Amino acid sequence: MAVVALVSGGIDSLVMCRMLVKQGEEVSPVFVDYGQLAAVNEWTACKRTFEISDLPTPEKVDVRGYGEFFKSGITDESLDIRKEAFLPGRNLLLLLIGSSFAHQRGITNVAIGLLSEATHLFPDQTQEFIVNANFALNSALGSQLSIATPLINFTKKDIVRLAKEYEIPLSETYSCHLGEEKYCGRCIACLEIIGSVGKASFPQFEDGGD
Repeated sequence: MAVVALVSGGIDSLVMCRMLVKQGEEVSPVFVDYGQLAAVNEWTACKRTFEISDLPTPEKVDVRGYGEFFKSGITDESLDIRKEAFLPGRNLLLLLIGSSFAHQRGITNVAIGLLSEATHLFPDQTQEFIVNANFALNSALGSQLSIATPLINFTKKDIVRLAKEYEIPLSETYSCHLGEEKYCGRCIACLEIIGSVGKASFPQFEDGGD
């Protein structure tokens, strides 16, 4: 089965793709630059980690104007990276792009790396959102796409454990929203790692320790 996988430079989407390939799926990875501060580092890490992991080369879709117009802490340095992190419509935008990409290639499955709802912060990180988005996208495209969330029962701790099992190079991934060379330790992505598994496995943090 062919699957369009929405990917970034972080461990969640990389683990998701390894999982899908392990299940015998044919993965077509798509990276979206929606104007996020970390886009350059995410894209660099995405290409690098997929090559190292012997996964298909990701394709990049550039819609950076979205983040330039709709402000958020993850797209605008003048806003708080954590308190103002919600970017309205981000996951719906990603799913629209992934679904349109799939539709034009005759693929009927799209995967997004949402984690357990128990840790969700925003309304577009829930199964209810996925179900509603799936209906809307099928209506918009006149097709029968299926949106999958292979990681929905996993926590960040589970993802790091799986990454190690899959021998994924954690030091080559990128998950900080600020977009600097070293992880900021303040954004939601960094705090999720720190709160779940600590800094020890991620030399991207400045001090590299817990």
